[in-house]
Amino acid sequence: MREWNVIEVLRHARHDWLNRLQLIKGYIALGNLEKVDEIMNEIIHAAEQESKLSNLTLSKFVSLLLTFNWEQHSFVLHYEVSSPRKLTNFNDEKIFQWFSNLFQIIDDYADPIVQNDLYIEMNLEEDVLCFFIEFYGIIKETEAIKQFLHKQTPSFSINSVNINPEALSFEIKIHGE
Repeated sequence: MREWNVIEVLRHARHDWLNRLQLIKGYIALGNLEKVDEIMNEIIHAAEQESKLSNLTLSKFVSLLLTFNWEQHSFVLHYEVSSPRKLTNFNDEKIFQWFSNLFQIIDDYADPIVQNDLYIEMNLEEDVLCFFIEFYGIIKETEAIKQFLHKQTPSFSINSVNINPEALSFEIKIHGE
């Protein structure tokens, strides 16, 4: 993962906002107010999700998710935070490393010439951080991903693994330490 300095973060954030504003301005000029409303709702939803994510107190993991799409990858990352609570007894470094490795292996084996999307839904249940992960696109080699998911990581349990060349889904539960 690349380390971003403050200037780079602001540059990317400003660029993203300018793109969104230009879309809105273009649809207003075309008189397509329904599309303007749709884009504004998407912006509001994304900002709410970024806020929820930022409140998780897992700084390295949160930074990974927030900045992932700023660089070129073979897939686009989407995330949803269902229960935005402070997480005090989870190992940020371990979660960051595990997801960094997952993203790298998917990046290596997803076909870069098609649209690939990885969705992560996060929820906190008692002292268990739950992730439901879905990938849609083309996976050129499923075996390496299967091997990665079946490696044992202390305090991580991976369930309901479904993988084929066009989709991947699984649930991961991380127990507090």
